[in-house]
Amino acid sequence: MLRFALERAGQTVIVALVVVTLAFALIHAAPGDPFSPSPDDPPELAVARERVRQTYGLDRPVVAQYGLMLANFARGRFGESFSEARPVGEVIAAVLPRTALLMAPALIIGVTFGTLVGTWQGRRAGRRRERIVGVATLAVLSMPEFLVGLLASIVFATRLNWLPATGMQTADLANAGGLPAVADVLRHLLLPGGTLALAIAAMVARYQRTSAIEAYGEEFVRAARAKGVSEGRVAWVHVLRRTAGSLCALIGLLLPAMVGGAALVESVFGWPGAGSTLLRAVSSRDYPLVIGLVLVGSVAVCISSALADAAAQLANPRARVKA
Repeated sequence: MLRFALERAGQTVIVALVVVTLAFALIHAAPGDPFSPSPDDPPELAVARERVRQTYGLDRPVVAQYGLMLANFARGRFGESFSEARPVGEVIAAVLPRTALLMAPALIIGVTFGTLVGTWQGRRAGRRRERIVGVATLAVLSMPEFLVGLLASIVFATRLNWLPATGMQTADLANAGGLPAVADVLRHLLLPGGTLALAIAAMVARYQRTSAIEAYGEEFVRAARAKGVSEGRVAWVHVLRRTAGSLCALIGLLLPAMVGGAALVESVFGWPGAGSTLLRAVSSRDYPLVIGLVLVGSVAVCISSALADAAAQLANPRARVKA
């Protein structure tokens, strides 16, 4: 396990360096920078812009800016956000918990519900109701998250007026505490969190259905049935245990897709998290904030993927023997 942890730590460093380098190259590929002077600017404004460029080091060659960025990262510094006018670390510390609040329940609910549905489908493969559920999961899986979010917002927020359409808190309860404030945040969380959970559940259900069908064809299932084990126990104990390893590996693959999906969902519902902040930073060419969020996101995905792989090895004895 120590060797596994050291290997994954090395991979995380390499992946983070590659991702940051690509992000740095892409955002600098466009001509100019956020403070480039315009030909129509008066002389005073042009001088002020040039001073700001010098303050942030944007007047230096790109290679020098890249080296300075890596040196700052080595010291644990992300620089100062252009658009937020405060350190990037403070911005990330403010928005990251909001994204975690959105993604964590969606992942838990989506994986749990998708696993139950997929296992049920594997048990009743080919039957009419199972085919209907399969078409429904495929339809959800084929739609992008932002489209599902827009449909949910139109139905539950605009038409039925059951839930708030945007934001994280109601203005009147922004400074309130206690249960009313918590309940208000949960109401705002239902639509974006439900959108992500639905997309995750559809993907997990499709994958779990295939794994369950394969598990039902193995000898241990026939042996359990020959011993008189009930079909419910076969499905929810033996088959589910057999598919746990591959399910953990799937969760590791889901995490990168969740990061991108969360950014779109946050933008649709106005959720003030890391994803929507990243999109705004890209549009305003806020270099330090973009790089900082990309770095944190890549490291988080690598760590989560490593934990998922470790869980898959623990759940599958044959994988532990090979490791």
